[in-house]
Amino acid sequence: MSRKPVLPYDVRQECLWIVRGYERRVKAYHEARREIIDGTACNFTDTKATKDKPSIRSFMPHSGGDGRPAESKMEQLAAIEDWPETQRMRAVEQAKLHIGLDIQNDELRQRLAEGILLNCESHKRYPYMLLNLPGVSEHGFKRRKEKFLIEIAEFLGIL
Repeated sequence: MSRKPVLPYDVRQECLWIVRGYERRVKAYHEARREIIDGTACNFTDTKATKDKPSIRSFMPHSGGDGRPAESKMEQLAAIEDWPETQRMRAVEQAKLHIGLDIQNDELRQRLAEGILLNCESHKRYPYMLLNLPGVSEHGFKRRKEKFLIEIAEFLGIL
């Protein structure tokens, strides 16, 4: 008798796609933070100035905001944390931290976490047999992968 899947098929597929987009989300997150942190609060152009009639504001630094660049940057950084893509990234990170907590060997735990991520990205290119995880059975690997996907779904509230 076959075992019923714990996750519904559509939720499982959505979690797999979230894991597959993890690297892209991390890159976009860090780029957005870098742009905010490295960006300047001063704006040296005036949108109302024309070529014939430049405004004095064209030559003076000014801000389009409230004159508090540090607070503005903090608000922008806080807004990045509320992005849905950031929440998906955090869900994968949180679930990855909980993989193999019962394993004493830190190196094996790290390899197991990386193996689960690789297997989620492409189970054909990275099957259990190629991951070389001594001490972790194939059944145990599949069970841990399922728990990983369940934790992502629970973190995002889709389960």
